[in-house]
Amino acid sequence: MYNVSNLINTSKVKIIDALLLNNIYKMPDGRQFYEASEEELADVLYIHKQEH
Repeated sequence: MYNVSNLINTSKVKIIDALLLNNIYKMPDGRQFYEASEEELADVLYIHKQEH
């Protein structure tokens, strides 16, 4: 069974939180966030910030 408490303070979760706060709910290719790497998530957030 997957232990969710291990994820609470990870940077991946913090990036996902930031994406959700910016109204981004999926990766550009349609994948869910949990399927993407931390680097991919950070790239999406960075690109979004550059556009706005």
